[in-house]
Amino acid sequence: MKSLIRCMSALIFGLMATAPAHADLKVATSLTDLASVAEFVGGKHVSAQSLCRGFEDPHFVPAKPSLMKAIQHADVFVSTGLELDSGWLPLVLPGSRNPKIQPGAKGFVDASEGINVLEKPVGTVSRAEGDIHPLGNPHYYADPKNLEVVADHLAEAFSRLDPANAAEYAANARTFKEKMEASLEKWEKQMAPYQGASVVTYHLNFVYFADRFGLKLFGTVEPKPGIPPSPHYVNELAEAMKKAGVKVVLYQPYYNADASHQVAQRAGGTAVEIATEAGGIPGTDDVFSKFDTLVSSVAGALSGKLGARP
Repeated sequence: MKSLIRCMSALIFGLMATAPAHADLKVATSLTDLASVAEFVGGKHVSAQSLCRGFEDPHFVPAKPSLMKAIQHADVFVSTGLELDSGWLPLVLPGSRNPKIQPGAKGFVDASEGINVLEKPVGTVSRAEGDIHPLGNPHYYADPKNLEVVADHLAEAFSRLDPANAAEYAANARTFKEKMEASLEKWEKQMAPYQGASVVTYHLNFVYFADRFGLKLFGTVEPKPGIPPSPHYVNELAEAMKKAGVKVVLYQPYYNADASHQVAQRAGGTAVEIATEAGGIPGTDDVFSKFDTLVSSVAGALSGKLGARP
């Protein structure tokens, strides 16, 4: 009998030891990059999911009931901030009926706090200029250094909600920043030969990357933010690129590939699909692999060694 009890006790202990640990904090985000940083900073104490997938336009996410249900039991919600998610988040958060993650609650985090925001509009903002962001350009996550700011911000937020593990969150944020600095040194070496080179992007979401790595933004495939290009505009942009010797057009998977390729072809250049959000294209599962792929793609296109992606 005693041996049976010992066997059963050993079995129960073994099952407990091998059972997956439950995260102390359930984190939801409006962007895959933010979920990736949350996982690095939170470590074993955090599980994170993004409502917007990397191949989806973060401006326009359908406010489905499934998204509301997905965050019903979240402890933290991390918004990109700067109104990038303002078209859908004000519907999804109240629909979750989760008081812990509403704006103003301890569980709501604006990840843009502390970011040096670029392209802040001066004067009156008019809808005639397209989908202009009145608080400045919200695509700060295209600069690796800005994700270091986000890491510190999340470590503080997690520590407030889970003080027992505050030391681990702070240590994980330090490790993240050290890894990002080492990676940034590598990426800067890759981009160094192309300092001052000009590129065309589909949308105004590359300014932070360009600023970090010394590129110039010649123009956009969109005539104005959120406005699709007309055939006349495509011709005009291609002719201007020809005269200036600009050969590279960059676009994300959720933008118009056909228009991007038309512009590049008429300009005698190359159009390249890139991911500015983790998970946007295969092999970009976290923020480090995202930047590895992004830097290689841009450098390859500028070197003339990278052909157009279908």
